[in-house]
Amino acid sequence: MDFVAIDFETANERRDSACAIGLTEVQDGIAKESIYHLIRPTEMRFSPWNTRVHGIRAEDVSDAPSLTELWPTIRHLIQDRLIIAHNASFDLSVLRYSFHSASLTIPQISYLCSLQMARRTWPNLASHSLGFLAEIHGLVLEHHHAGSDSRACAELTILAAKALGVDCPLRLADELNITVGEVFSSEDWIPSTAPKCQHNSEMIEITLPDGYDLSRHPFHQKSVVFTGTLTMFRREDAIRIVELFGGKSSSTVTSATNYLVVGVQDIRQMANGSGESSKMKKARQLQEKGSSIQIISDADFNELIFHPSGE
Repeated sequence: MDFVAIDFETANERRDSACAIGLTEVQDGIAKESIYHLIRPTEMRFSPWNTRVHGIRAEDVSDAPSLTELWPTIRHLIQDRLIIAHNASFDLSVLRYSFHSASLTIPQISYLCSLQMARRTWPNLASHSLGFLAEIHGLVLEHHHAGSDSRACAELTILAAKALGVDCPLRLADELNITVGEVFSSEDWIPSTAPKCQHNSEMIEITLPDGYDLSRHPFHQKSVVFTGTLTMFRREDAIRIVELFGGKSSSTVTSATNYLVVGVQDIRQMANGSGESSKMKKARQLQEKGSSIQIISDADFNELIFHPSGE
């Protein structure tokens, strides 16, 4: 059971703005000590939104190494290795874009996504966000600290392998019918078309790139219901975001509901066994009857907004 778990934090909405990296190497099924580095991004612009999430500010990285300076130190943990990340489409995109921005040759790696593996290993859980899974499995997690997140990703992968009785991440992927991704060294690059966000304590403004195809977004023509307190957005902002992408928000869960977004308080109640909200109970009843309604955390909601298609 050998692999390296990775996690990035970014300074702003751009995926070439890596400002921290966490790496946890697993050898023979045992997670070694996690490695954490701050990174000085090419553009020293820190979004209030991103800082709110991870707490890193421009002054914290002013003396940190650039990715170019850091790369010789961490190359052995990334180049030609099997990498696992939670929501790998985001972290591998940050890796590729940040290397491209730094004029570094993009490393050749194979990768798996622990989020996909968790969804298929524990399909009945209400959420598969890193925070929820860590709480359910009793893992220590300082969420959005890249080193801690990478360690939780590593430990969850080990737990998933044990649950399926395998001792190799590639066998785990095979058991779960998950394709191993590949990143190849290349100078070719396709710009991201992900939405961009400006955020402060008073307002949130999301702007879409010219020509952005709303029909590609998962909230387009979908019905979204919220329950509990959201940590990422105020409820009115979240509703406005859904409408921006051509969806609609409702106050009740019905057979027409596509997503139920569960706030942090409801997640904690589920984790400690103290019950579910009426909206959650209704959603589960609909699922049992064959409804395709998806129950997601507010962290999952955030990921769907800004990383809708694994770009």
